[in-house]
Amino acid sequence: MIDKFNVLVVDDNPSNRMSLAVLLGRLPNCRLIEAGSGEETLLLTMQHDVQLILLDVHMPGMDGFETARHLQMAERTRTIPVVFITGVFMGDEFISHGYALGAVDYLVKPLDDNLLLNRVRQYQHLYERELALQRRTHDLEASNQQLSDTLQRLHMAQDKLVQSEKLAALGAIVAAVAHELNTPIGNCMTVASTLEDNVVSFERAISTHTALKRSQLDEYLKVSRTASQLMLRGLQRAAELVANFKQVAVDHTSSQRRNFELAEIIGGVVQLMNATLNKTPYRVEIDIPPGLWMDSYPGPIDQIVSNLINNSVLHGFQGRASGKMRLRAWRNGTMICLEYSDDGVGMSDEVRQHVFDPFFTTRLGKGGSGLGMNICYNLVTGLLGGTIEAAAGDDGGCIFKLELPQVAPPEQVRA
Repeated sequence: MIDKFNVLVVDDNPSNRMSLAVLLGRLPNCRLIEAGSGEETLLLTMQHDVQLILLDVHMPGMDGFETARHLQMAERTRTIPVVFITGVFMGDEFISHGYALGAVDYLVKPLDDNLLLNRVRQYQHLYERELALQRRTHDLEASNQQLSDTLQRLHMAQDKLVQSEKLAALGAIVAAVAHELNTPIGNCMTVASTLEDNVVSFERAISTHTALKRSQLDEYLKVSRTASQLMLRGLQRAAELVANFKQVAVDHTSSQRRNFELAEIIGGVVQLMNATLNKTPYRVEIDIPPGLWMDSYPGPIDQIVSNLINNSVLHGFQGRASGKMRLRAWRNGTMICLEYSDDGVGMSDEVRQHVFDPFFTTRLGKGGSGLGMNICYNLVTGLLGGTIEAAAGDDGGCIFKLELPQVAPPEQVRA
């Protein structure tokens, strides 16, 4: 429904106001407000929302020109269209003066009814269009706000899913490391138990004050030496696993910047993942020379390598009796090129086009979240300031090519 179009008719002659009221009554949704003087005009414009003023120029006291001047001085009334109506001030200088005071039109008495109706109808249509535009603008602003709120909620949900994905990857490593720790620790416990029995036997032989044979002493020392070597080797292996896992866990759960050697970082995460891969027919080869130092974020690089390996195991080697993955790296100027490849089933062109899209997976409902490669893309192009692309391997499989700055860009540059 269109709001009423309020027309303020200003004339000191009641008959003229009545004639205009009858004439403008033909227009739909048009409501007339009458004023007999300039002072009353100013008061009514403060009390009502007026869309058009038909203002008689020649009035006693405050004439039309002075009334228009006061209307121009007030913020509320400055933009109201004013149509001057006169039967006296018809010279060009008076008409120019009226336009200078903000008039949009100048009609001369006696008025042509059709001309006046057309003028008012024109301003009424402009008002209706402006009103519709304001409503449309308001609706668009409301829609934009809803979209903004929805997008913010989606970002929050995606952030939570990404964090869950990171923790899930770390959880898999935790389980693998726990299993790997059982072997050296179990061996150490077995050796320690055997050594304890040997010590008890040796103490018992001494306590009986029986002369010890040289062969008994040699056997005791031999067993003790072997036991200590086995325990030392097992404990060193456990310490390596714990230290490696500790660094990977810190990197996985944070994005702290530091100097590091790429071969050491990737070797550490691959070593931990091998704890799980050793139970499968899949193997990872590393061809990364020493000396590739970076001033960047090791955590995201750990996460990228983990996701790429998991992606190959979950998708690339599906239905395969064996599989090989390879990680290569080299320096190209100020950039570090990192290439990951596998000899799996590869990707179709359609999958390759969408592989980095969020929530895109070929195993929907079968364990794939569709976030792994999107996480890789966001980490590479965002925090690390590099590029990543997927390509087909020469002999099947797929290749992911990463270019990373040796020195990561400052955080404020990565807006």
